Amino acid sequence: MNVRAPSSPVSPVSRVSRVTSLRAALAIGALSIPLAAQSQVDLSTWTAESYAAVSGFGAGRWTVASGGGSVVQSVNGQPTLFYSDFEVSNLRIEGELVPGSGDDDYLGFALGFRPGDSTNPGADYLLVDWKKATQGFNFGAPSCTPGSTAQIGLAVSRVRGIPTADEFWGHVDLDASPCSTPADRVTELARGTNLGSTGWVSGRTYRFRFDFTPTQLVVFVDGVQEMSINGRFDGGRMAFYNFSQANVTYRAFTSACPASKVSYGQGHPGTGGVPGIDSDALPVLGTSIGLQLGNAARAAAPDALFLGLAQDRAATPFGGTLLVQPMFSVTLLLPIGGATLPLQLPNDPASCGVGVYLQHLHLDAGASAGLAFSRGLELVLGT
Repeated sequence: MNVRAPSSPVSPVSRVSRVTSLRAALAIGALSIPLAAQSQVDLSTWTAESYAAVSGFGAGRWTVASGGGSVVQSVNGQPTLFYSDFEVSNLRIEGELVPGSGDDDYLGFALGFRPGDSTNPGADYLLVDWKKATQGFNFGAPSCTPGSTAQIGLAVSRVRGIPTADEFWGHVDLDASPCSTPADRVTELARGTNLGSTGWVSGRTYRFRFDFTPTQLVVFVDGVQEMSINGRFDGGRMAFYNFSQANVTYRAFTSACPASKVSYGQGHPGTGGVPGIDSDALPVLGTSIGLQLGNAARAAAPDALFLGLAQDRAATPFGGTLLVQPMFSVTLLLPIGGATLPLQLPNDPASCGVGVYLQHLHLDAGASAGLAFSRGLELVLGT
């Protein structure tokens, strides 16, 4: 990357038209968004997939009601999933879960699941599962791993590779050759704030909500936030999940794309620390927001703002990391007090859920290699 100061200083105001050209990028990104701003989810287009059977625990059976508004899983078997026909990144999904009577095992959801992940050594997705009661168990052949203990309560874990039933059961990495390698594991990331040690109740209706972006998952149950985790999540499908639990109903699911913003990655400091980057409001469709660029040089400085539709983690020879795959760039002379650049967002439901990624850097004699880098800013357009 080679960043040079402009040959003549340019004010932020004179560059507004280039910032608003981001609208063209949003139109391009919108082509990959399968849902309108808000819609009912038709479960008749979803697909069932189960992990390999072990003794006494077969594949799941998912039966969709007429009209596609609900589905029942009726087999007490191996981990089984019922996944969507759309990607869930930058979406809000919510609906109802009703556990039936009998047994006390796992029910829940997966996010970032991809078709074929039950046999995919490269699988990597998030699992939100809920156990009614603590229980130890060994699933036996053909699994070669020892048994494990499933803890009561709601948790979120990261699933990688092809874990055995015992690894799903205890949220563990048992690494027992030949049926489990170091790449096959379930790693628990967090437990619910209120339900982390509380089991579900048969016959009760629970309302779940998931806000899922490339950098964050937030989970609500009955309107109360239970979990929030940050990371780098690469999209994928939404799935309903059962393990050793039959008679579970999922119904009345809807999708929406709420506006959100979040910082990500690490900046690189200049004279006054890491330069800031933020917006003065959430990126709601049809509104104008201000992109706030901070100046760490303690003097007016040439600046470059990068805008794109995807994150990056590209090392540079200047000590900082480029956190955006740039589609557009804007150069300006950044005043000592920073600048706010206006951005008019399209009033188009087709752009709902589009993620926009921004980062800026400026010349700074106090930086290790003469350039100070901001953190990345993720803006998800929505309602």
